[in-house]
Amino acid sequence: MEKKFVFPNAGIHIVSWKIGEADYFLEELKNTHAHDDKFNYIFSAYVSSLRSITFTLQYVMTKYPNFDDWYKIRQERLRSSKLAKAFVEFRNHAQKTGIIPIAPENSIYEGIFYDSTQFFVPTNSQIKEVPNGSVVELSEKCLVEVLNVVAECYKDFDIYIDPRVLFTERGIDSLNWTVEDVEEYVGIPRGYTNADFNDATLSNRQIRLNLLRNHGGDETLQQFLDKYLAQ
Repeated sequence: MEKKFVFPNAGIHIVSWKIGEADYFLEELKNTHAHDDKFNYIFSAYVSSLRSITFTLQYVMTKYPNFDDWYKIRQERLRSSKLAKAFVEFRNHAQKTGIIPIAPENSIYEGIFYDSTQFFVPTNSQIKEVPNGSVVELSEKCLVEVLNVVAECYKDFDIYIDPRVLFTERGIDSLNWTVEDVEEYVGIPRGYTNADFNDATLSNRQIRLNLLRNHGGDETLQQFLDKYLAQ
């Protein structure tokens, strides 16, 4: 007999928190003038939180079946992205040297005049190339690349991490759970919802799952996927 799935002690809400953190700093970046010192402070916090998204995704998901093999493909995709690689370098450079390689609009850095807020290549640094374009626009574009991986994970592993799927027949069948297992999962005594509802449309099992859905965890990740990917 197939064993019932036991959830590891880490949930997708941790990833959602980190995405929320990156979203917060990106919004602050959009609303701060590049000549304000806070702009660099915010960018430093942003690239750190952006990098943490994939770290937390691995931490949360690594104990789920087949995730490690799944992630290797996505990890290679991010590594091959010049933009994602550049933002990793920005994070590392900021942490190791304290230098944020951003030239505000109408400024001169390394002998070059910048009429818009862009990245520049610091002298004698490991950074040899920077992406062209607005700092804010590139920052959001990089977040989108990371969120595309998260969205794929949310879809491919939905029975484990999407609370909207757990409380369905497909969800519990995939986990080899019973409705009683779901009751116990949400803190309700086993068998509490067991009754004959005598419904002509839905089975007792479906009705019980619908009742239990109200006691499950809130879905917090979709709002960010909708904000950045639903375009």
